[in-house]
Amino acid sequence: MRKRILVVCMFDAVHAGRWLEQFKYEEIDFVLFPSSPHRRVHSKIRTLIGSSGPATYKLAPGSRIYGLPLWFVDKILSNRFRGLILRKIAELFSPHIVHALELTNAGYVSLRAFAPTEKRFKLISTNWGSDIHWFSRFPKHRKRLTQLLSISDAYSCECHRDVALAKDLGFSGEVLPVIPNAGGFSHLESSFTPIEDRKLILVKGYQNWAGRANVAISALSQLRQELDGYRVVVFSANLSTIFFAKRKLGSLGENLVIHRKFSLSHEQVLTLFSRARIYVGLSVTDGISTSMLEAMAMGAIPVQTSTSCCDEWFSDSGVAIREISIEAVTDGIVRALELAEDPRNAAKNLDTIRLHADAGKVSLVARTFYNV
Repeated sequence: MRKRILVVCMFDAVHAGRWLEQFKYEEIDFVLFPSSPHRRVHSKIRTLIGSSGPATYKLAPGSRIYGLPLWFVDKILSNRFRGLILRKIAELFSPHIVHALELTNAGYVSLRAFAPTEKRFKLISTNWGSDIHWFSRFPKHRKRLTQLLSISDAYSCECHRDVALAKDLGFSGEVLPVIPNAGGFSHLESSFTPIEDRKLILVKGYQNWAGRANVAISALSQLRQELDGYRVVVFSANLSTIFFAKRKLGSLGENLVIHRKFSLSHEQVLTLFSRARIYVGLSVTDGISTSMLEAMAMGAIPVQTSTSCCDEWFSDSGVAIREISIEAVTDGIVRALELAEDPRNAAKNLDTIRLHADAGKVSLVARTFYNV
């Protein structure tokens, strides 16, 4: 029997594309409904829509209209319009499963569409990144998250930490296996670039409500002597990060490289990881942090804030930052450079990725999510 799955997701998100492509050889008909404003559909999703495999992927009718214009209207009307449209599409499509692929956009639209109506399908709600860990601290969001989980038949997330948080919000349904939300890694090397050829220090360039790239840059500015012979590469940088990095690290000259957000393909980012000695990712809240997993998979020692669930992925083969301060991050970078000198640490991280984030293994588990 072919399954019908209605997925509410961000059309411009690579994570959504990577999740969906795991099912392209399954007998499933997908209809995709936009959960957030978008000016483009991500290339991975476009490729799936144009494919002719066992699975079929279609955008919900009129997606362009209610993806961007109605999103702005619904900011005032609390998702009333898009909730109504989503409910009508569900009535027409008669899905076996509706999957809200993220909570504070997809989940809230689904909540508006399907509560308190009687559902004839299974509703899966998937936590992305900071959905519960951060937003449950605010009364308005906590109320909505509690309501969403109360109508959800199943819940998935990528951190055991977030299972406990969902139960704290009253979820009592089926907890699906804890796996990376964006799928696993299909190209895991048996050997890494030698340590002597790893001359890059990578910094995630997000400086926004959650990202703290500027703290990492400030820490690196304290380590001029230690940076001798290295090239600092800031990737996915927004404008404030670009200006701050040039001001703080401009004296590095050609040894400072900045890549703006969306300027690199995923393959280019992985290449950077394969040549990096360490990776620094700082944020006040996160899920696993896909970039951290990419660092571990490609042999770069991670320096990651413990506000992610990094403790579930490494202990002594990476550096967990417990306090987002220049002093703590400076010490963490020095420690990571020391850890990188011992190839056993990178090998240990790779073994962890093979065990818990191999694409084949993750895909097998992910496919059980749609059992009905």
